[in-house]
Parts: sequence; structure tokens; C-alpha cells
Amino acid sequence: APALAPQNIQVNSLSASQLELTWDPPPADSQNGIIQGYKIYYWESDTLNDTEKVKVLFLPETSVRLKNLTSHTRYLVCISAFNAAGDGPRSSPAQGRTHQAAPSAPSFLAFSEITCTTLNVSWGEPTAANGVLQGYRVVYEPLAPVQGVSKVVTVDIKGNWQRWLKVRDLTKGMTYLFRVQARTIAYGPELQANITAGPAEGSPGSPQEILVTKSASGLTLQWTEGDSGEKPTTGYIIEARPSDEGLWDMFVKDIPRSATSYTVGLDKLRQGVTYEFRVVAVNEFGYGEPSVPSVAVSAQTEAPFYEEWWFLLVMALSSLILILLVVFALVLHGQSKKYKNCNGGKTISNVEESVTLDNGGFTALELNSRHLNIKSTFSKKNGTRSPPRPSPGGLHYSDEDICNKYNGAVLTEGLGLNEKPLEVSESEVTDSDYEDEMPKHSFVNHYMSDPTYYNSWKRQQKGVKQHPASYRYEECTASEAEPYFQTVITTQSSGGVYTPTGQPAPGSRTPVTGFSSFV
Repeated sequence: APALAPQNIQVNSLSASQLELTWDPPPADSQNGIIQGYKIYYWESDTLNDTEKVKVLFLPETSVRLKNLTSHTRYLVCISAFNAAGDGPRSSPAQGRTHQAAPSAPSFLAFSEITCTTLNVSWGEPTAANGVLQGYRVVYEPLAPVQGVSKVVTVDIKGNWQRWLKVRDLTKGMTYLFRVQARTIAYGPELQANITAGPAEGSPGSPQEILVTKSASGLTLQWTEGDSGEKPTTGYIIEARPSDEGLWDMFVKDIPRSATSYTVGLDKLRQGVTYEFRVVAVNEFGYGEPSVPSVAVSAQTEAPFYEEWWFLLVMALSSLILILLVVFALVLHGQSKKYKNCNGGKTISNVEESVTLDNGGFTALELNSRHLNIKSTFSKKNGTRSPPRPSPGGLHYSDEDICNKYNGAVLTEGLGLNEKPLEVSESEVTDSDYEDEMPKHSFVNHYMSDPTYYNSWKRQQKGVKQHPASYRYEECTASEAEPYFQTVITTQSSGGVYTPTGQPAPGSRTPVTGFSSFV
């Protein structure tokens, strides 16, 4: 018999059921004669004792194909040569794996928790995977059209870990056909079954008086028991329909029969989503008719008032108003300080009033403003002297055409208007002297006592535009700020016009007949 085994054994996978073997014959010096054939021993690596097979080749060929093998299975192979004297030794095992194939059908198909609109369908793993399971396909459809439409639904599930499906779009009382397939490199055969949506015959009636109340921590659902059906009620379930999905789903189950209320924590609900609830009673026959849906309730958690947007807005506005008030108070305070500083200063403004008489017989008034410098309180206390006041006798008031007469009437000499001679020096004219000389109830005193009438009527020259009075006195020092006023006086009585000493101004206009200074 050959002394050595064949050399360089190679195992190649041809398909899901075939392997190809190649090798080299034993060395020539160890053949001990002519090689008449080979024996091939092969088996599945996981079950050596049960699956070992032998294939005999009666030709000195160095390759062979193994057929009818199991898909996606690892095999071990040994080869020996024989001659007329007998069999030589076996080679060391070589291994190879067949390709994947479509799996067999799922091992079972089952239904549970069947209500009017939902159910759970589950299935078992295929008995022969024939490869790596990639997932499953579930197909279901009604046996009769629903509202004239026959809808076929196909759901593909990836992976081998999930072998169940929640169906939520069934029609009450309708029978459906379900088909399930497994997939490796291809889908295997189907496993199918029929199921009818609830309520099951003999199951309880619908609960009554559904009420939902909301608290800070959850939603409380209350109800009363309905018809128990052919068997006593064993418990309840609660179904929910979120506003963002629109499909009913079992939310709480295994509620005891004695319970007539249940509290759902807000942490189990999605924030900002509105929910509707209904209650279903259960007995030995299955799930009964669901109750009327409750009112829609929001699952939004009520935040503290200090986290609400309106509170933050009010606080922001209040802060803004407070800041504005502070700024306004500071501005007022600064203005008042400035006003006090100005009062301790040197200037105020008075009004000069002038009246112009028109030859046409109408009276025109002109109001001009001028700034008069006044002496501050500090100056008065220190006894500083004020500027001299001009004498009214040195001013001209009458027109060219009248000097001593007005419309033929002579002014009565008895009208007393005292004036200081122009020769008196300015330094001798004081406030007290001037005030003592003013008549107490005279025309002059009437206007001099009112600060708005420091100037009496003035005449306007023909063709010359009247400008505001130009009598301005500039303060020389801070101590000489007491004002003095130039007074222009025109008086009229029933007898005529009084004109102070001096010549009439050229171009002066004749006053209106009968015009009184008291108009």
C-alpha cells in the first residue's frame, strides 16, 4: 500500500450544495506500486459521527466534486490513496464552506392582543437558515376590500433579533391574511395565516363615562364598568392616540378589574403632543368594544410662572421703565442745578414794548424783545453803583409839523412832568432819587410800575423800517449789573400835545387825532 497520503489538498466552494476538491498524488517513491484510486472522507464539522461520508474514486484522478451538500455549512475533508496491496494513510483534514442559500419558512406564526384596530403578530426562526439571516418580510391584506379598496401592506424588518410586529391600522371585524418570509441572500418560502380583528365574540362591552383630568404630575383617566359579556371582566387596557400619529395603540395593560381610574405620568408622554384615550375591557374571550374617546389633552408640563415668557417680558419692560425713570430724574436734577447757577448769575430778559402810530388813523403795535442786564443780589448787598439813567428831557418826541401845538390845541402847562437837568452828572443820579421823583399816581408811574411797559409809544419815521430799540447797556463788571431803563413817554390831554425840550426829529409823523396813550 502507499506509504504516504496525497499532498496539497485544496477545497473550493462551487455553490450552496457543491465543493470541489483538488490534490497531488503521494510522492512516487512512496507509492509502492501503481495507484489505482482514492478514497474521499468528508463530514460536517459540527457533527462528525452523524454525517461522515466516503466517496471512492477508482481512477487515478486528482480532483472531484462533492454534491448535495448543506448550504452555508463547513465541511472537513480527508483523502487516501490505494493500490492493489491496500489503502494508504489519510491526509490531514482540509476544510471548506458551501455558499448561502434561501432560508426555509419560519417555524411558526402566532397572533396576540387582538383588538378592534390592533394586534401583535410573531413568528419563529426558520429551521434551516441556509446562511446568515438578514431579516424578514411581513405582508398582510384584507380578504375583502375595505370601503372599495383592497390595501396590501408590506413591512420589511432588518436583522434576526426582531421576530414580531405591531399592526395598528386594522378595520374592526375584518379578516386579514398574513404572510411571513425569512431572508438571507434571498427570501425563502412563505408561512401564512388568517386572523379577524376584534372585538372577539363573547368579549365585554365598552366602559362608560370616560373622564380625563390633568394635574401637575400626570393625567388621571376615570371610567365606569360596562357590559361584562359572556364571561366576567378580568381587567382593562387603555389605548392612546397621539396627535402626531393619528393611530390607536395599546398604552397601558393589565389594569385590575376593580380599578375604575388610572393615572398616567406626564414623563411617559411626549411633551407638546395632544393625546386622546379610551378604555377596553377584557375577559376570557378576548378584548371587547372600546369606549368613546376622551377629550384631547395636552401632555405639556406646566412650567413655574417665573419661567413663562410673559413673566420674562414683564420683568424686561419693568427694568426698562426703571432705567428711564432714573435717567429722567438725573436730567431733572442737573437742570435744577443749572437753573440755580443761572439765578446766581447776571442776566434775565425783559420785554420792550413799542407802539407805532400810523398816519392812516389806525394804531399798530410792535413788540420787541431785548435783554436787560440787571444787578445780582450780591451786587446790591455790596453797595455797588448802578449806571446812570438817561433823562427823559433829552429825548425828542414831536414831529416836524408840530412843535408846540397839536391840531390847534395848546398843551396845558399844568401837566407836571419833572425831570432832572441834563447838567447833573451821572454819578449823582441814584436809584433813590429817580424813584422819589416819580408821581405816585401819574401816567408815568402806571407804566413804570409794570415791567412790560418800560417803553411807551414811539413814532416811526416815514419810509424807514422800524428796528428794535437799540438801547443796550453792557455790564462793566460783575458788581455793576443792576439794570437801568430808558423811558420814553408821550402824553396827551384834551388841550394838545406836550413836547419835551428839544427839536422835533426830522421825518417824524403826525399822531392820529384823538389817540390816547391809554388805548
